[in-house]
Amino acid sequence: MKSFLKIAGLSTALIVATPLFALAQPYDQGRGAPQSRDHGDARSHGTVTVTKTQVRVAQDYNGYRQMRGRIMPLANVVNLLERRTGATVTDIQLAKNGKVYNFEGVTERGYIVRANADAFTGNVSNVKATQYRPNYDPKGMPIARLLAKLRQQGFHNFDLVSLKDQKGIYVVRGLNRIGRPVQIMANAKTGNIFAKKAVNQYNGPSYARSEYRDFDSFRPMLEKNKYSRFENVVAYDDYYSANARDEKGRSVTLIINAFTGAILSK
Repeated sequence: MKSFLKIAGLSTALIVATPLFALAQPYDQGRGAPQSRDHGDARSHGTVTVTKTQVRVAQDYNGYRQMRGRIMPLANVVNLLERRTGATVTDIQLAKNGKVYNFEGVTERGYIVRANADAFTGNVSNVKATQYRPNYDPKGMPIARLLAKLRQQGFHNFDLVSLKDQKGIYVVRGLNRIGRPVQIMANAKTGNIFAKKAVNQYNGPSYARSEYRDFDSFRPMLEKNKYSRFENVVAYDDYYSANARDEKGRSVTLIINAFTGAILSK
């Protein structure tokens, strides 16, 4: 009984856990393959030298900037939930109204915890702990790491991740590079994809249903606006964060819409 009361105390006490991953992984957007941490890859094509910007895929989402009118990425909410409840997230889904994430997790003692999180603010509510253990294997690679791996392959804006429906398999739903909903089946331990298919249902935001464009496609426009020396470029679900220099040589951090290239903040 005492153990159960201690678990139930999660609804009032927030437990801080160690962040899952402190670094983002660099990748070459042209191929989706991991690359070195150099800022650019200069390649000669005849008499023209093309510099390809190195972009890192955010994994822990600690540096994510919340934008007005935009929901928090699922990976960001997972990070918040795990820190605030002390449970490892095994299942999370954005509700059909697009306003609330419904979550299920497992504590270190193996008990199930369920909660809701506001999709815009991340505020956690309705935390319910049970004295029941899951009837599925809750062990799999951390969701934040899984989604970072899938984003390296062009998928983004996920609205569902589930580990309990099929043994040893993560079922993930999100958008492909051109904004079409897909369901992905991935190995729970390695994150390797072994099946994917187009689906009709998707509860994510309508603004994400566009082509997720490579950072370098926006460089001519950014350079036309007198920005240069792009460094430390990080890709999130709906924007890029990039350090740059403005026309006066001052250091600035640009927040760039990943679908349109519009500068959201600087």
